[in-house]
Amino acid sequence: MTDVEPAYDSPGLVDRVGYDPTTETYHALHDWTSDSPLSITVVEALATATGDEPTEMRPIHSVIDTDALDRVLSRDDTVMLSFTWEDHDVQVSSSGEIIVSR
Repeated sequence: MTDVEPAYDSPGLVDRVGYDPTTETYHALHDWTSDSPLSITVVEALATATGDEPTEMRPIHSVIDTDALDRVLSRDDTVMLSFTWEDHDVQVSSSGEIIVSR
């Protein structure tokens, strides 16, 4: 894995995932202007953290209702949601910030 700065610290890198070696966490920031739902950005962050292709991973809907995730977390609210997928802790905020840790 390549150590890079968290994605949200770099302009123009929205929806890209970065790794913070200090905290050993992966970070992504959802692009609210895109047509892609938040749950897809969460899957991309998990795929980067695990090194797996999204299509090869166990679906996240096995542990969280992705439709509810997309509805409940919107950029207009102040909400934080956490869940565990496989061995990874995932935190998602209504700001679009996604943090994945082990």
